Amino acid sequence: MIDETSRKLIERAAAHLRARGQAPAEPVAPPPEYPPVNGTAQSYVPPQPPQSYAPPPVNHAGYAPQDIPAEPVYREPRITRPASPRRGPAPQRQPEPEYRPDYQQAEYEEPAPAPQAYSRQVTIDRNSLARHGITLPSAKRSRVVEEFRMVKRQVVGNYMEEAADDAMNKNRVIMVTSARPREGKTFAAINLALSIAAEQDLKVLLIDLDTKHHAMQEMMGIPANYGLTDLLSNPEVDFSDVVLRTNMPNLTVMPAGTPNIRSPELLSSKRTRAMFTEMTQRYSDRFIIFDAPSILGSSDPAVLATLVGQTVMVVEADRTQQEEVETAVGLISSCPIISLLLNKIRTSAADQFGSYSDY
Repeated sequence: MIDETSRKLIERAAAHLRARGQAPAEPVAPPPEYPPVNGTAQSYVPPQPPQSYAPPPVNHAGYAPQDIPAEPVYREPRITRPASPRRGPAPQRQPEPEYRPDYQQAEYEEPAPAPQAYSRQVTIDRNSLARHGITLPSAKRSRVVEEFRMVKRQVVGNYMEEAADDAMNKNRVIMVTSARPREGKTFAAINLALSIAAEQDLKVLLIDLDTKHHAMQEMMGIPANYGLTDLLSNPEVDFSDVVLRTNMPNLTVMPAGTPNIRSPELLSSKRTRAMFTEMTQRYSDRFIIFDAPSILGSSDPAVLATLVGQTVMVVEADRTQQEEVETAVGLISSCPIISLLLNKIRTSAADQFGSYSDY
């Protein structure tokens, strides 16, 4: 006999299966009736349906799942956008530098570019020279050219009479000056430099020492940039910064530089004497000509007279007095060789060099 409680449970389970659309294949057999234990009836618990169990897959070869290689992971292809016609193609990536060990870096490094061995170049204006009455030795024969050839022979002869050591020979260091201003000292200095530079194996460095007027640069038509005063006052300025090459192969020039009220003190300093020694050694292959101010108008010639080997003092004819000449010579008496050059002489046409007449 099935008691009331068991019957209700069976009906409830059947109703639940009908609601899910699953009817039992066959009626469930009532559970056996158990005798009461200790006078208490045991409640009936219907059996639970077994859980589904899926066996591990096995391939046809009989390998276990852990032995089967994993399937490749599928990845979507990357979409590349074509280069825009406006922007052009993408820039190519530069290759990375080749790695070298530390001990090989010095061996493969490219050498640094060598510093500029030559100074800047300027062009001497021939028209400017002609306007100031200066004639190049390569031009036609003239009185001025022939007269300065004679002056050149005397100056070069004084140099040849000294020792053969060019670095120690001070007679190739020449100062051109005058007793008074406007006597033609710059005119004489340029003509003498051009005459010496016209020789085959002689070179000239022409230096302007007149920082007030810059007459040499004006006559030659060259710019007035850094010069001698900058070299003496600024330790960072080198000879290559102030020495200028010209369009004449054997002639280089040095401007006067920035005006400096302390020029006499600069010329008399120990540093200047050391730099003059360095200059004569560095340019041992050329004559060094200074275009100095007038002796009675500046103290620079008196200081420079102790550093040069020769002095050419220009004297204007019919203007400079004898007392002025004697005073000027006394101020530069520390120079071992002093020569007087008479300038602005009135001559007739018959005295011109290169003039010939028929017999």
